[in-house]
Amino acid sequence: MKSIYGNQYLSKWLFFSCLLLTGCMQSTSVVNANQPDWVNGEPLSYPNSQYVVATGSASNMERAKDRALANLSKVFELRIRESSTTRQDTHVAIKNGAESVDKSQRINQNINIQTNKIIDGARVAEQWQSRDLTFYALAVLDRHQAGNNIREEMSRLDKETDFELSSIESKSNPLQKIAAYQRVLASQDKRSALQKTLKVIDLSGQGDKSKWNRAELNAQLEASLSSLNMKPEILQDAVGGLDKLLKGAMSKSGFPESLNDSNSYVLASGLEIQSPVKNQNWYWLRGTLMLRLTSAEGKVLGNKTWPLKVSASSEGPLNQRLMASVEKVLNQELKATLLGFSSID
Repeated sequence: MKSIYGNQYLSKWLFFSCLLLTGCMQSTSVVNANQPDWVNGEPLSYPNSQYVVATGSASNMERAKDRALANLSKVFELRIRESSTTRQDTHVAIKNGAESVDKSQRINQNINIQTNKIIDGARVAEQWQSRDLTFYALAVLDRHQAGNNIREEMSRLDKETDFELSSIESKSNPLQKIAAYQRVLASQDKRSALQKTLKVIDLSGQGDKSKWNRAELNAQLEASLSSLNMKPEILQDAVGGLDKLLKGAMSKSGFPESLNDSNSYVLASGLEIQSPVKNQNWYWLRGTLMLRLTSAEGKVLGNKTWPLKVSASSEGPLNQRLMASVEKVLNQELKATLLGFSSID
């Protein structure tokens, strides 16, 4: 009986020893495996003629993957946000559970990637861990697949441009024509960004040029703006100076002031304020800025208001600061607001 139990115990001991030994061998093989060719050179499995590649390294694998993808994204001018910190290290190693660095200068980036993907298909193809426990990742992008994705999006933008340009002359509302030109330019600007990316992917460096000239499209927009008749009108001005600010914002937005009372849009503005309020040694002034666009026939095309609030240690500067806020709102919001009214016939 002892022999049987002894044999069972020995069998179990050998079984668990094998498991432990196998686990150790697997871990050693990962850490001590030969360095892949892509760590310091072009990967043979992903040649430049077919792929765009980038690598990243860090003290943990997830960060290494993020860096590889971020580096790949940078090649194609993708929109990424990075949170970066600078550290004194050129080499990261983990010894006895602690991370150590040498004394050289290095930029260490903790990357938070939020990519608006213009290119789909980027992926981490390979990973590796060195003997000093530094993690490496290889990100790859198939040139053919990415090129097709970009060309498909460029084709969609071209169709949008064709549609907008063909429908402009049929629009009875001059503001609608201007808004259409704005959309055309926006589509072609997106296309231009894609073209830059495509030229990086396309080994010939050519990409697909647009059949439209942006300068000519912009000239058509400016011509439409200059022909628009718009008369400014002040409904209420509780502080003073609103008329000057409105005319200045119209000029900066490309809407010339019309001197003809007939057949003109009327851009009316008003400013209301409340009495100043003192709170904890600070004076506060609240107001409301209003814009209203009316057609030559008297039809209201749109209304919009902005709440305003300014403060100061005394009442004296409040009006000046409020008008500075009014000027800022008009200069930044006027054009988009008026074009937004264009959807109403």
